[in-house]
Amino acid sequence: MNLVRCAIYTRKSSDEGLDQAFNSLDAQREACEAYVQSQRHEGWRALPAKYDDGGASGGNLERAALIRLMAEIDAGRVDMVVVYKIDRLTRSLADFAKLVERLDKAGASFVSVTQQFNTSTSMGRLTLNVLLSFAQFEREVTAERIRDKIAASKKRGMWMGGLVPLGYDKREDGLVINPDEATVVRTLFQKYMELGCVRRLRDFADSEHLRTKIRILKDGAQKGGASFSRGRLYHLLSNPIYVGKIRHKTELHEGLHHAIITDDLWQEVQARLAANASNRKSRTNAASRSPLAGKVFDQDGEPLAPSHAVKTGRRYRYYVSKHLVRDSGVGRKDGWRIPASELERAVCNALLQDHEVALLLGDVRSGPSDASADRLLAVVQSVRISEAMLHIELDLQSLSAGEPSGPGKAHTIDAAFSLRRRGVETRFVLSGQQAAEPDTILIQRIVKACSWLDQIRAGASIREVAERDNVMPEYVSNNIDAAFLSPRILKAIMDGRQPPELTATRLFRTSLPLLWADQEQILLP
Repeated sequence: MNLVRCAIYTRKSSDEGLDQAFNSLDAQREACEAYVQSQRHEGWRALPAKYDDGGASGGNLERAALIRLMAEIDAGRVDMVVVYKIDRLTRSLADFAKLVERLDKAGASFVSVTQQFNTSTSMGRLTLNVLLSFAQFEREVTAERIRDKIAASKKRGMWMGGLVPLGYDKREDGLVINPDEATVVRTLFQKYMELGCVRRLRDFADSEHLRTKIRILKDGAQKGGASFSRGRLYHLLSNPIYVGKIRHKTELHEGLHHAIITDDLWQEVQARLAANASNRKSRTNAASRSPLAGKVFDQDGEPLAPSHAVKTGRRYRYYVSKHLVRDSGVGRKDGWRIPASELERAVCNALLQDHEVALLLGDVRSGPSDASADRLLAVVQSVRISEAMLHIELDLQSLSAGEPSGPGKAHTIDAAFSLRRRGVETRFVLSGQQAAEPDTILIQRIVKACSWLDQIRAGASIREVAERDNVMPEYVSNNIDAAFLSPRILKAIMDGRQPPELTATRLFRTSLPLLWADQEQILLP
């Protein structure tokens, strides 16, 4: 009779109740130990080591005890993983496939004591895959109901929980005005119109000892009562709840609560905020210049002129074929219209990949700073753009001297490139560079969304989830869709093979369908 070394794994999504003498993890372990005992005639023996993940989400594999367990399996010290239910090991079909693959590679198996499935047989694997598919479907349907309920309630003007805003108190029937705090809110709105600047408003709030809302937590601890930061003031001044409205994503609905400020004051403040934001962007972008002006040509020798466009207060620079500017709206339509920052970045990268240039600029080989980029572009004599090639001429003598000094040792670089789209943005990708790479912001957004969903399914409210991560409840409800991506989309994102236009911002703005095939058609065309 062969010895079967059994490792018992337990997990609980939340840490609630783990401080009890006999908690959920203990109950799971007891059931698993009893099952292993019933298989003693088959040589099963429970290992003494405990693999308990308390307060860990089943939506990902980043769990301390699970990582230790998989290391033991890879080392050949575990033959059988025993869990109370399948979802204690994972709630993700894609993660389950990864775990089974590692178990097979190590010659180990997996068993659920309450569901009688054993991955040591092909039928057991098939049944588990079917079961996990339905579990994934249940998870998505549950989340769909949550999103629909939130949307429907907000359309009716109901406040859906979260941190109670300054100026209001929470009652069973919703929000009611707190007179003292409402005075602070009105003062801040009115003073902003007088001062016209959030920085000055912050200084005024400090001088008048105006403070954020004081909150009493469940354990009796007190939070808040702090000075206003600029960020908190921006959020307060742009929060439509003070004019009696409820925001749901990009839509505003009439709320059931009373307004603190008038609609006229609200509109004036929003207009001032928008104007100030536009001015800041204009001042920032006005300093932008086109260092390759007069140096860029197409394959026929026609120059590309620097140009720009302004959209929503932001200035976008381009290098444009002159005939497109001269004959705008008529005649030839072919030509180049290249984002200036992308072309300048590509030229800098091409120079840094060149051996002779790299020897002269060894201090910036990891990537040019603004100063070193200016230095590089200043010594470029011409850039000729053909179908898929950049032909760059520069003066190595000027580069060595640190500044342009007239004609010197000419040097030519040919760099193959391709154009990639990322939303409305065009990107230059040089040959030999990675066309795509893992988007850490996008990955973090997905991991966080999965964690939020697991907490909600475990019984937490959106407000509680938001408080734990120190974010606004609206941020949680608006970003939780990222937890329902198909395994194929997730694999592409983790490998860095997602389309360049698939960013966290686009994911946030996209209404995801329930079916994975439909998601993939939208996000992985």
